[in-house]
Amino acid sequence: MNVVILGAGEVGYHIAIRLATEGNDVCVVDQDETRLQVIADAMDVRTVCGKASYPAVLEQAGTAHADLLIAVTTNDEVNMLACQVAHSLFKVPTKLARVREQDYVKHPELFGRDDLPIDKMISPEGEAAKVVMGRLNVSSAQDAREFFNGAIELVEVTVRPKSKLAGLALKELPDVMGALRVYVVAHEHNNRWRVPRGDTVLLAGDSIYVTVEKKHLDTLMQTIDLAYQTPAGRNVMMIGGGRIGYLVAKELELAGAKVKIIEFNAERAEWLSEHLNNVVVIYGDALDRKLLEEENIDRMDDFLALTNDDENNILGSLIAKRYGVGHVVTLVNKAIYMQLMRQIGLDVTVSPRLSTVATILSHIRKGRIHGMASLADGQLEVLEAEALATSSILDIPLKHLKLPDDTVVGAIMRGDEIIIPNGLVAVKTGDHVLMVTTTESIPQVEKLFAVHLEFF
Repeated sequence: MNVVILGAGEVGYHIAIRLATEGNDVCVVDQDETRLQVIADAMDVRTVCGKASYPAVLEQAGTAHADLLIAVTTNDEVNMLACQVAHSLFKVPTKLARVREQDYVKHPELFGRDDLPIDKMISPEGEAAKVVMGRLNVSSAQDAREFFNGAIELVEVTVRPKSKLAGLALKELPDVMGALRVYVVAHEHNNRWRVPRGDTVLLAGDSIYVTVEKKHLDTLMQTIDLAYQTPAGRNVMMIGGGRIGYLVAKELELAGAKVKIIEFNAERAEWLSEHLNNVVVIYGDALDRKLLEEENIDRMDDFLALTNDDENNILGSLIAKRYGVGHVVTLVNKAIYMQLMRQIGLDVTVSPRLSTVATILSHIRKGRIHGMASLADGQLEVLEAEALATSSILDIPLKHLKLPDDTVVGAIMRGDEIIIPNGLVAVKTGDHVLMVTTTESIPQVEKLFAVHLEFF
């Protein structure tokens, strides 16, 4: 596939390296020669220096032969105009654009084949806000994602000392869970994630990802002695009232949480107070110890660090931990910080970059890939795929299915029935299948669900 990527920032870089690794012909366009050199040194792609919306620049990038254009520059208008140019002059069949300004996002009627020709509009703030709310909906978990239209929950929990999970081999898990069906799809030990085996032993401090039916989530958390609380009635302190902070505050307001936002920009603080009804907006420095104490940080159930500054988010989260806040969520944009978070005691992180990359990749995957998410700071990938009549995964018991060593089937949805699998279960036509794998094995997993020509 020929792909043109506009923008060489964090998102453009990670999309380029993923698509190039899978054997696609990729060209990256940016006005910053230094960023382009970093990309050229890291992967086998072409680069073009110039403004992404200029027809001459797009022509130089090979847009006339492109199957896909991904516009992820830092400028919404450039992204949208580039898609229009690619459509009108070069007839590019599929165009994706990152659009951050909410005034555009809330008018989806602007986008379509007969209007602004954008096949998929991605809002990083919207995607990040969804992830933050997922963390809050299961506040005792480090991570929580919904699949199968919300029927399945994939939750990350840490094995605590003296808990029921500490020292347990996974093959013994049914003895603890009783009639509750769950599946451990990933295991972390010493900062390395793996797909576990039955003889894998869980140690205190390890983390695991577990698939469970949403309706049984409360039972799971009770079984492993963790609380399951919805946001309603919780005391939440947020720092940062930007796009992500505003979207999260609106959701929390609707959910019945008691929210305080500390915003450093006076004009933005005034805007927030005018647009949020039941949220306390405070103008001030989120790292001001006296202010935090006056606003009772020690009585908060949740602390959300959602500013545009990674360093402020990290420091604010560490301060909240110091005051004993039980649940802290930290927004981090820079990839280098993501690798350090667990080491400094910040387990619950949100990355707009990872959320945006996952959304883009799920849209362009081959076959019937309906959803995709990155887990464990990008070490693992989750795919929700539909098995069609020609899929090679059909009618083979899972224990005989030749999957990559680092891949597992975490759940199956058959009609309205959720199946937590064992080795005897086989995938049937029309099933939706939740797969957990690594980046390297995604091409092999996709082949299991590829649509062959004879299907049409």
